[in-house]
Amino acid sequence: MADEEDIDILADWGPAFSLDQSRVFVERRKKTDWVVRSVTIIAVLGWFAALLALLFIQRARPAEGTFVTLHYGLDVVGYWSSSLLRGAFISTLFSFAACLIGFIFNAARHRRKTDRFNKLLIGISIASTVIFVVFLVSFSQYL
Repeated sequence: MADEEDIDILADWGPAFSLDQSRVFVERRKKTDWVVRSVTIIAVLGWFAALLALLFIQRARPAEGTFVTLHYGLDVVGYWSSSLLRGAFISTLFSFAACLIGFIFNAARHRRKTDRFNKLLIGISIASTVIFVVFLVSFSQYL
């Protein structure tokens, strides 16, 4: 057990070296710092890239025959556009890379009990992984 003299020395060093375990946590962070803001910006850019990939995939699909095309005997494009699928693949890779970079930044900031992982980042990681896997399974012959 520490005697009175040791406790006085530890008390002089400040609250970090105090033997008192009933300290109240004081939040010194007044506003979000650049790491938290950059994680949010990266997550939003990742969502934008994932939505852009879905738009590319939607535009790359073959056209369906309608009444007008069947009535007038017009030719309908029956194949996927490989250039738009490459754009979708690159957009998906960007979204996935943004997700990984965001997780690295968020993990570097995740030191306190009150720190949380960004919900946008978790959502985009799930979405980009699903899009990436579906893309590789369905469209690997077009790359």
